Amino acid sequence: MDRITPKQLTEILVGFLDKFSYQDDVCLPRAEFHALQEYTSEFLPREKVIVACMSEYTHAAFHFLPLEIRQKATVYDAYQMSVDDLAFEQHDSLDGLCPQLSAQTEIQHPVWQGFFKALPSFLEFYGPYCQTTILRGALEFIQATTVERTLFRGYAGSEFPDYVRRMSAQGPVQAAVCFPEREFPQDEYLPIIASVEAELEDWVGTVNDLFSFYKESDTAVHRINYPLNTSACTARTPAEVLWEISDVALACKDRLESILKSAGKEDVQCRAQEFLTGYVRYHLACDRYRISELCEKSGDVDLLAYNKMSLRAVGALQGYFLPVYPKPRDRTRTNEHMVAVTEDKLSNTKDSAGEGKVTSKFAWLRTPFNKVWSFGS
Repeated sequence: MDRITPKQLTEILVGFLDKFSYQDDVCLPRAEFHALQEYTSEFLPREKVIVACMSEYTHAAFHFLPLEIRQKATVYDAYQMSVDDLAFEQHDSLDGLCPQLSAQTEIQHPVWQGFFKALPSFLEFYGPYCQTTILRGALEFIQATTVERTLFRGYAGSEFPDYVRRMSAQGPVQAAVCFPEREFPQDEYLPIIASVEAELEDWVGTVNDLFSFYKESDTAVHRINYPLNTSACTARTPAEVLWEISDVALACKDRLESILKSAGKEDVQCRAQEFLTGYVRYHLACDRYRISELCEKSGDVDLLAYNKMSLRAVGALQGYFLPVYPKPRDRTRTNEHMVAVTEDKLSNTKDSAGEGKVTSKFAWLRTPFNKVWSFGS
């Protein structure tokens, strides 16, 4: 399987962050993360890692929503992720699901039973259109995880990778969650809500593709991801695909900002920008994506600085805000020097940055920061 080195991947990520202009000077209350974690643990008491990661997501990306809504959103995401992370599913997610939903009988699948019982209390915060988006997104996610477990990448020249990625990324769902009915009544905001959903469909998927690539190399199921699927279908290198994904993500951001500016809805502009920044913040800060491990592997001080900035933003690290001014990244060099990565590149490095330990090559970053909390604590 063709791979790229950690150093080449960091070139792509830092290039994206630089063009995105990621400078994150917020400092979110860590107590709210713990409140999300505690609430969601009541629904999935055995899924501590997933609950912590999804609590981090709603904490980082949806901090502008009331805590009660974020708690429901975390449950929504955690149930789904508990199935997505399984290499093998004992119970077929789709078996009997549609007949049971249509007949309004009890869902038999052990995870989706709990999910659909909890769903109404989440939907009640949203208007009919957003409710439909949230429900549809859940069903598409179930479909996507089912087909991903076949380990099928798609035929040469196929649009299959885009099709599966669109279902699993749930971009419109993330947009819908941004607009509770009380703040953004459907009668007034429906056209612009639908427009944001349309633009975030690609944004959510592409940004996740970039920051998930490093972690998605451990198992055959994890390697069924959009960049490698696209590489297999198009005969392009993973580096070429990832640079293109970065381009698409940045174009989505620019297009969304232009559309919202022309629409003249400042409240929607502000909400969308908060989510865009929060979504990047989450991927940089959350242990799930192993960015601190990637920093240590690659020796890239700019990516580490972005990582530290995001940790401070989510309240997991104390210290002063330090803007990041990365060195320019060379796209041509990354593509030309594409090489295979050895199989042990992902398994032997402990997440030292996540524990507040700084390797000697990053000693210059030790002074401004003095305390780090574990995400799972």
